[in-house]
This record gives sequence, C-alpha cells and structure tokens, in this order.
Amino acid sequence: MDNRALMATLDDLPLGVAVIRDGRIEWHNAVVRDGMARDPRDPGVIHGALAALGSMRAAGTDQVAARMELGGTCYYIGVHASGESALVLLMPGSDSEIPFPEIVRLRQLCQDLEEIFRHSFDGIFVADGRGMTLMVNEGCERNYDLKAADMIGRHVSEFEQKGWIRPVVAQQVARTGQRISTTQQTHTGKTIMVTGIPLFDTLGHVRKVIINSRDTTELIQLQDALARAKADLQRVDAEIEALRLQNLKVEGLVLRSEPMQRVASLAARVAKVDATVLIAGPSGVGKDVVGRLIHRESFRANGPLIKINCGALPRELLESELFGYEPGAFTGAQRQGKTGLVELAHRGTLFLDEIGDLPLDLQVKLLQVLQDRIIVRLGGTKSISVDVRVIAATNRDLKAMVLERTFRDDLYYRLNVVPITVPALVERRDDIAPLVLQFVDEFNERYMLRRKVSEQAIALLLTYDWPGNVRELRNVVERLVVTSQTDVIGPEFLDGVLPVDVLDQEPNTFRQRVERFERRLIEDALRKHGNTREVAKMLGLSQSSVVRKLRRGK
Repeated sequence: MDNRALMATLDDLPLGVAVIRDGRIEWHNAVVRDGMARDPRDPGVIHGALAALGSMRAAGTDQVAARMELGGTCYYIGVHASGESALVLLMPGSDSEIPFPEIVRLRQLCQDLEEIFRHSFDGIFVADGRGMTLMVNEGCERNYDLKAADMIGRHVSEFEQKGWIRPVVAQQVARTGQRISTTQQTHTGKTIMVTGIPLFDTLGHVRKVIINSRDTTELIQLQDALARAKADLQRVDAEIEALRLQNLKVEGLVLRSEPMQRVASLAARVAKVDATVLIAGPSGVGKDVVGRLIHRESFRANGPLIKINCGALPRELLESELFGYEPGAFTGAQRQGKTGLVELAHRGTLFLDEIGDLPLDLQVKLLQVLQDRIIVRLGGTKSISVDVRVIAATNRDLKAMVLERTFRDDLYYRLNVVPITVPALVERRDDIAPLVLQFVDEFNERYMLRRKVSEQAIALLLTYDWPGNVRELRNVVERLVVTSQTDVIGPEFLDGVLPVDVLDQEPNTFRQRVERFERRLIEDALRKHGNTREVAKMLGLSQSSVVRKLRRGK
C-alpha cells in the first residue's frame, strides 16, 4: 500500500489520528482536521496529547486514559510515544463512558500493589538476576536500619562487604534458582529471618529475586524470657511442692528422708487422678498413712474413707461385710439387711488393707467392682452402682502369689495401676529422729505429760534396725513416755526396751554415734538451705559450731 492509499485509509477511520513532534502537529487525519476546522483556535489536540504524554511518562507506561474536547466533541486520548514523537489516537465518547477499562483496572491494581509493597510490615527486597538492588520497602529499611537510597542501585555483595548484612542470600538464590530461608545478622546486632524467592523469565532464567525479611530479635528475646520464666516457674513449683510435702500433717507420716519424700510426692500426684493404687511394703511401715494421704489430697476428700482389713475379718463374714446382704439372706442376718462397706464408700475411697489375704472367690467379686463399679448384696439380685476410688495395700509379694495361683492375675493387674512401695524404716534412718519427736508430742498431749528424749537416747534409737518398722518405734516411744520417771528420757531408760547389743556400747563408740547423728542432722539441713548460716539459724546453733561439727565428723 502506497502513502496516498494509507492516508486515505486513515482519513476514513472514525478515530482521530495525529502525529506530534516537538510540540506541534506534524500530521493529522480527517477527524482531527475537521474538528480543528470547526474551531481553528482550539489547541486541545496538542495540549491534551502533551498532558497525556506527561502522565504516561510519570506512570512508566506506554498507554494512558485521558479525555479532551475538540470542536465540541468529547474524545478519549491514547498516546504511543517514541523518542520525541508521539502517535495520538482520539476515540469519540461521552462523559459517562470509561475508555480503556482494562488499563484503568490495571492502573488501580498497580497502585494497590505499590501501597501494599510500601506498607507491608515485613521487609521486601527486590533485586534483578545479576544481584542489583531494584526496590526496598519501609519494612526493609526498618529491619536493616538503612535508607532505601543507600541500597537501591547497589550490588548485594556490597552489603556484606560493608558489614551491613551477613550473609547475603540474593546471589545464592539467583545462582541456584531455589527458595532459600536463613537468618541474617545486621550491623546493629539484629537477627533477621529471611526467605529468598526466585522469579523466572520465559527461558527459565532468574530475572528477579524477592526477599522477605522479618526482625526476630524481639521474638528471640521473648522466647528466652519465656524459657527463663518457665524455668523459674518450675523451680518455684518444685519448691512449693517440697514445702507442701514438708507441711503435710498426717499422723505417723514424716518426710525427712529422700525415699519418703519420693513416696509422698508420688502419692500427692496420684491423688489428683482417680486411678487405682497398690501400696506395697513391709508390715508396720505406714502403708495406711500413705493411703490416708492420697484420700485427703484427692477430690474425694470430703467423702468417706472406708478401711477394710481383709486379713482381720473371718472368712465367713468377709463377703457380707464387704458387699452387704438383703433381709433374710442367711440365718442370724439382721431383719432389715445390711449395707456393705464397699457401698458405704460411695463417692469416697475404699482402702483394702492386706489385700493378699482376700479369698479367691471374693477376688472375683472385687474384680467386678473394679471393672464395672457394681455390687450385688448377698442374697440379692439387684445391681447397685458405687462410685469409689480403690486403694489396696499388702506386705506380700502379689506377683509371686499370681505365679502360685493363690491370687488372680486379672485382679492383680487391675490393682497394680499405680504401684507405690513404702521402704522399711531401716532404709530411711533420717526419719527416725523426727518420728520420735512427733510421737513424743502425741503421747505428751494424750497423757498430759512433758517428756523429752535426750540426744544420747535418740542416737541409740538410730542404731537399732527396727524390724517392726514405724509401728514398733511408736510402741517403744509410748512405753518410754509412760514409764519414764523423769521428764528427760535418757539412755538408761532404754534398758529392757532395746536389745542388749544395742545398749552395750563403749563410751567412745557411743560418742561417735552421737556425733554421726549430729552430722546427719546438719547435713540434712545443709541440703535444704545450702549454707551454714541458715543451718545454724534453723538448728539454734552458732555458725562456728555447725562448721566444727561438720569437720569433726569427717
């Protein structure tokens, strides 16, 4: 097509077409020519085109949506610039129409994205595929304590060279084409968590690298503070638990020794749940005391605590005592029937002492109680629901009895949910002296006396192995309190109470035993308080005496 034909075609278009160069119209078609002919003084084409061109350059695009009037007609202007020349297109329209709607939508989207980029709390850093910095937002300036002007236009390697940021990841992302997450240290001591993301062109080359950054310095500090707070809380909880255990006032329970502290701690923890407990240990160690502790510390504390000694009740009465009976169930039965001890423990605790002595046929019924919490009275057919927590105690080896088929294995496993073993008194000698003092106070109050036990007498009591455990110790202390002729119970009153080999001690050996006793008391206090000053204050001694007694015992 020759130029003349092209000009004719452009003249026939319903659109205005003009070419502007150096601020003047170099060429225009019929629409522009006719519009200008209607008003030769109208400079709208040039002014409108130049205004549109300025907006286009400011927006960094090659298209704009501007409006102008020419010869009384409204036109929308489209401009395509090339150097100092611009091709102007005039499309007739009305004020109510929106020209180039896609361009308007894209412009608004671009503005929104710019706002999001600028105001994002996280830092956003953009570099090209060669590592040159293109864009940074305010969050990035804040994270790195650098101005945008200090970063834009610089190669990312300069940031590490200047010590601003270590390490720089943009080059690694561009080189590998992989997403990379790491932490950075800034020149102001901040810890920044960053993630670098590559953007690819149509050939698969990295054209840009986007790096998101977040200042985790405060988060790390908060995490450290939280960890310290948790550690402090655990320490305080442990101290409170230790103090609570020390202040547990249960008759016959002393928690001076470490073995008994472990027993009491486990008992207190298990009390908070409704699990079945099996307490084992030699006769006389205080298994019933541990059972009372569990009941008192549980949510059933306001309910009844029913204790049944399975070895003390006659075999023929045990079933009726445990489960009760209906009127006329057997000869000699009460006319109105009787409520069993298991039923009386409803919403409380059932303590089964000497469970190893329970006959096999009654073990089946007890198993039903543990499984279903249901009993049937002797001579009855009605099932009665009971809400009880079961604690059993024994001085026998139930596991060996299971092998001997004298104790049901299914009942054993039902009872042995939480086992607690109470050690013999010989294994926790640190409890002997506190138990003696506790029993002396108890019997003084009962018999209205004012007895005290001398240190020498306590030292002798510590040398005995106490095969009868706490029960034997309690009986001995009661005998001493009752039979003593003076308020101070000395070693001479132990004659006939303890075996001769315990009392027949040479003076120097006896003194050594007293010194060992003193040292044990001081060492126990030292473990709790950590320094001799507090120990001296607690024991009513001078600090020099405490130090001297510790050295003398070595």
